[in-house]
Amino acid sequence: MSRFAPSLLWLPVALLLALPPRPAAAYLTVTADTDRSEVEINGSLYLTVQVAGDSSNVPEPKIPNMQNFNIYSSGRSQNISIINGKITTSVTFTYMLSPRFIGMQRIPSISVSNGKESAATREIEITVTKAAAAQPRQQTARPTQSRVGRAAAQRQAKAGSQIFLKAETDKKSAYPGEQINLSVKFYTSVPLTSNPQYMQPALKNLLAEDLPPVRSGETDLSGLRYSYSEIKTALFALTPGTAEINPATVIAQVPSNEPLDPFDANFFQKFMSMSGMQGKSREFSTDKITLEIKPLPKGAPADFSGAVGKYTVTASADRQDAKTGEAINFSITVAGSGNLKAVTAPKLPDLADFKVFDTMSSLDVRKDGDLINGKKTFTYILVPRAAGSKTVPAVTFSFFEPESGRYRSIQTKALALNVAKGGQEAKSVYFNPSGAAPQVTASGSDIRYVSDVPRAGPVADSADGINRLPQWLHLFPAVLLLCTFWLSRFNRFKSANPLLFRFRQARGEAARDLAETEALIKAGKTAEAVSLLYDSFMDYLSDKCGIKVSALTIKKAVEAIKQRFPGVGERSIAEISELWSALELRHFAPSAAEPEGARDLAKKYSLLIEFLEKELKKK
Repeated sequence: MSRFAPSLLWLPVALLLALPPRPAAAYLTVTADTDRSEVEINGSLYLTVQVAGDSSNVPEPKIPNMQNFNIYSSGRSQNISIINGKITTSVTFTYMLSPRFIGMQRIPSISVSNGKESAATREIEITVTKAAAAQPRQQTARPTQSRVGRAAAQRQAKAGSQIFLKAETDKKSAYPGEQINLSVKFYTSVPLTSNPQYMQPALKNLLAEDLPPVRSGETDLSGLRYSYSEIKTALFALTPGTAEINPATVIAQVPSNEPLDPFDANFFQKFMSMSGMQGKSREFSTDKITLEIKPLPKGAPADFSGAVGKYTVTASADRQDAKTGEAINFSITVAGSGNLKAVTAPKLPDLADFKVFDTMSSLDVRKDGDLINGKKTFTYILVPRAAGSKTVPAVTFSFFEPESGRYRSIQTKALALNVAKGGQEAKSVYFNPSGAAPQVTASGSDIRYVSDVPRAGPVADSADGINRLPQWLHLFPAVLLLCTFWLSRFNRFKSANPLLFRFRQARGEAARDLAETEALIKAGKTAEAVSLLYDSFMDYLSDKCGIKVSALTIKKAVEAIKQRFPGVGERSIAEISELWSALELRHFAPSAAEPEGARDLAKKYSLLIEFLEKELKKK
């Protein structure tokens, strides 16, 4: 049998590298939608952003800065599917938006990126209208208020404050990971010209989760009627010690009560501000709040990984019947209330009958009744090693329950699986240990006789012919590969340095323009020749300076040339200015030009280029 020359392997590689790269298919997608396209100024709407990808984890969307809306996170849901080894993930993020101004408002494009791919949504237009006629409020819709918070608000009202901001928490001490609700209330007894803008407080040793929607209502404080809006936030402490909630801020447009002086220089500006919808911008802040974070008690179970809250745990498989070598999706779901983002995967017991692959997690979060709750699912890939009845033992999950102040350990139910023999398992070979020689039975034919007539075949014959070629021809694939590599590098360098190549090619372009000018002059088309000289001269200076010179005056262009080439002498500057003026005069005003022929202008241009090529190289 003939042998193939090793150098032939370079040929397909070189040809593949010479082909232009194909763009990778985009699997990361993002869409955005709202539950309505029109909303009242005192209402709200929901924004749903869905991100999908072909991996177990997809990035969170980047919400742009929205000046026309106050935005709050309302929850998320995630779905992971594994079909024939292919993983697809879809995560839906929900946000609540409160408009701040009346009119046509836009939700900007929302983008996502995983480092390799990027995607973005379209802009969404929302029409914000005036509030409808006030209707009687239901008492059950009013948010509750603690005695301490109401007492503080009463003190502010007695002090004569028409607008003020108060903040309070439902707990003064908590365990790490225990939910603490922060309530920020904005009171006003005067009408505002727009919805206020809420600035969240800076936090120390705390994580935050929004608790929409924004509550609103009316109340009497010290005999004065106040309207209020309440924003709640769920907080989770990180470590024992002290946690701080720095002042929260609200920026509101308040009608100005300043008297107007008709002789004031800013009279019209103040008048329009008071009579219009702008008002005067004022900033209101809360007091700083300090919390005590208690350490978790001792005696934690061995498998405790830091989960704090109230949970249940279940286990399930996507099938009860499988074959050896086939994948089974085994899922453990932790559901309940608490900081589910911090919950980690429970430790699996020893599974000797299965190959266990890495876990994938999905998170669903709801925010009902001012409580963070939902579920987190951990999915494992189990591959049975042998046939038979197999059991996945119970899985233990331990957490700390703040209400009772103790640790709890709960378990899933054991799962029974029926595993049948797979395709490879059916070909098992059994060994007979008896002394008698076993009877050999032909189960198939796997021997092919070798013919004594040499038949190399067309492929081998071609390889032999190529091997007989001179050795230097075998270097052709390597040379082709090197040329392709060099050309690719050169094109990348040229794309990254366009100004450098324009600088070097300027002289050649000018020479071609001069040759075309001579042809136009010989044909008697002097006007076209002068026009071509003018455009060529502007292009030459633009390529050399790296700027669009034709858009500048002679003075500014000369300054740009001096700055770009400090070594250029005064003679060069004078020659440039003189030729520029002559070409400009003949190009734009032929009747007023001096009696200097087009051929003389072309000669001056040619000599000036030769001179400038030397001058522009000076440093």
